Amino acid sequence: MAIATGGVVPDGADAVVPIEVVTDDGETVEVPAVEPGAHVRRRGGDLALGELVVEAGTILRPAELAALAAAGVAEVSCGRRPRAALVTTGTELRRPGETLEPGQIFESNGIMLAAALSSAGAVVEAQRSVADDEDEHRDALARGLEADLLVTSGGVSVGPHDLVRRIEAELGVEEVFWRVAVKPGKPLSFGVRGDALVFGLPGNPVSSLVCFEVFVRPAVLALQGARDVGPPFQHGVLASPVLRNAQRDEFLRARLTADGLEPLSGQESHMIARAAAADALVLAPRGEGELAAGSRIRYLLLR
Repeated sequence: MAIATGGVVPDGADAVVPIEVVTDDGETVEVPAVEPGAHVRRRGGDLALGELVVEAGTILRPAELAALAAAGVAEVSCGRRPRAALVTTGTELRRPGETLEPGQIFESNGIMLAAALSSAGAVVEAQRSVADDEDEHRDALARGLEADLLVTSGGVSVGPHDLVRRIEAELGVEEVFWRVAVKPGKPLSFGVRGDALVFGLPGNPVSSLVCFEVFVRPAVLALQGARDVGPPFQHGVLASPVLRNAQRDEFLRARLTADGLEPLSGQESHMIARAAAADALVLAPRGEGELAAGSRIRYLLLR
């Protein structure tokens, strides 16, 4: 009996033979030897009654959505995407496309962090760039604290124009920590006000990038109820030697090659254009001496 792909196996049949291997002359058919059960999909073969389809805390990607639909699940309870506010600081900042005067730079952290927040599942509701002025800072930060997550860039160190931490304290933010033994990214700050999480990232673009991937992205995933928030370190080998930092764990921008992870030249924290060529952040643990080529290391993918 002929049967279409996906059709119900007729009563009394226990195997299916592909038409490509059948000789059909119109009156008779010739089929090769076939084992019982061949090309028959058993009911419940993909998922049996009572089995788990998707675990709680799983990010719903295309495969997970298809699995739920295939199991007949019409609705699921999901974690709400957190609302994020983003404030970049610095009188010297100008928007890309504007004319730069001496001492000014183009503002790149805002677009980078907005894209990073979106990729982690957050909804960026507000994005502002403010000058080194107390009133501007106070207004922007007060508005930002209405979100689930406030991320600032710049103004968290000890210079005369570093106003963020002091004004946040005046607005009721309880600082949990300030400074981490990480390079780049040492001046990172983190605090809370009520249910709002407040991250103060350094102004140097690569420092902001590193701090986001190591500290902020896991927090954004946790706010959504993710089961595994990371950071999602992978294991690899160094393609060339690296001199370790005695005081701080260091994240090096690197390319993935056939020989392993090759650190890029130009590792200074302001060199975001060079970081754009990187595939990964290689973690070089603090210590004395050198990590030799071929050393086992951990890294974070940037792609």
